[in-house]
Amino acid sequence: GMDLEFPVRQTDVDRLLHLREIELEREAGDHSYGRKAYMAYVTEGLGNLLEWDEITMFQRKNGSFFNCPSTTAATLVNHYDDKALQYLNWLVSKFGSAVPTVYPLNIYCQLSWVDALEKMGISQYFVSEIKSILDTTYVSWIERDEEVMLDI
Repeated sequence: GMDLEFPVRQTDVDRLLHLREIELEREAGDHSYGRKAYMAYVTEGLGNLLEWDEITMFQRKNGSFFNCPSTTAATLVNHYDDKALQYLNWLVSKFGSAVPTVYPLNIYCQLSWVDALEKMGISQYFVSEIKSILDTTYVSWIERDEEVMLDI
């Protein structure tokens, strides 16, 4: 819809659009909360196929949608929200023109790294990093932060 030009063959684009249609057909009969969450998470590829008002149920306290800048930006373009704009502006002020794909980084992933380092027997080389992750997780737990509470 924006008349962008990409150096790819039309057959490649057609193949991607076909895969998208297959996925949409597969998901069409499912009206569960999980399906709605999945569709909200992949908003940037769906445009006007979504009910944007329904997606607002997935907004986090920090204004993001799934702590994902791209999902938040896609939602903001289609459904304006002050908190989402504040989240994105804050990320740009923190990271500049290249923001991470997820922020804040999922605590589960960080704890998995700690676990892997422990199991490999090399955790002694990462003491300060591990302490930082555990301290952050503990504070989040005490504050009943939604990131921890959503995935106990």
